Amino acid sequence: MDGSIIAVKPPYSFERLLKRLETHPDPQMQVEAEARMIRRVFRVGQRPVVAALHFTGDVEQPAITWRTDAALTASEKMALEATIRHMFSVDVDLEPLYRHMRQDDVLRPLTERFRGLRFLLDADLFQSMVRTIIGQQVNLPFAAALTRRLLELAGEKLQDDQGRTYFAFPTAEAVARLEPAELRPLQFSQRKAEYIIDFARAVVDGRVDLDSLWRMEDEEIFAYLTPLRGIGRWTVECLMMFGMGRSDLLPAADIGLRNGIQLVYSLPGKPDEQEIRRIGESWAPWRSYVSLYVWEAVGAVKRKEDQNA
Repeated sequence: MDGSIIAVKPPYSFERLLKRLETHPDPQMQVEAEARMIRRVFRVGQRPVVAALHFTGDVEQPAITWRTDAALTASEKMALEATIRHMFSVDVDLEPLYRHMRQDDVLRPLTERFRGLRFLLDADLFQSMVRTIIGQQVNLPFAAALTRRLLELAGEKLQDDQGRTYFAFPTAEAVARLEPAELRPLQFSQRKAEYIIDFARAVVDGRVDLDSLWRMEDEEIFAYLTPLRGIGRWTVECLMMFGMGRSDLLPAADIGLRNGIQLVYSLPGKPDEQEIRRIGESWAPWRSYVSLYVWEAVGAVKRKEDQNA
């Protein structure tokens, strides 16, 4: 058994994370809310391992204790901990964001109601892009169902010592070996199946170098990825937000963001993309995070949360 305790920069709300998972299901996670625990498969190199994450402390003194029954080398332990730190945004300082949002009378209440909310990022950029393509023009529960079907088809199956079953997200090599006809019975559209497999093959044959994205500016990433089939501006924006954790993206074409801005700003109708970009200018340099808080306002309505929750 291996593991450690990760100190998290406060504030961090595990309860808010759990609430968000209610409306943004992740088929790779097994959540034990009462135990304040998440179990998940992580890749260490090419090897999948199951780890349990236990959230301790409170919003102002948070920590994550992780453990795994897998035998890890020192370098593997460092790699797994780095992935956890990345996914759970543990080093993000929210106070500059809150100072910025408090200057806006409309946004100020969100800083208190959703205090400690931060991004739950994808574990790696291949997974993030595939999940984003899956999520194009479908609702969140159906996207989660399609993701689970892909995991069951092409990912590795693991069991922990309690007999619980997990599926690791498939590697680029595993997805590249698929044909669209294998995804069609799983309710993937023909184009979505082609886009996912084409992307995986581009990664495998070296036409796309995902590691190089970390060294690029935002506009360079757009220029690098949008020539690929099925990958437009919204898809790349989501990759940079949910895969890379970049703080100043504004996915103005996102339907959920349109609904959120209408709700938060009490607009008579849904704003168009131009209006969203106009409103979002004042959110810079935290447009990704303000978008997250606006999305969460919609999620809270869907979950029928009390306004004071």
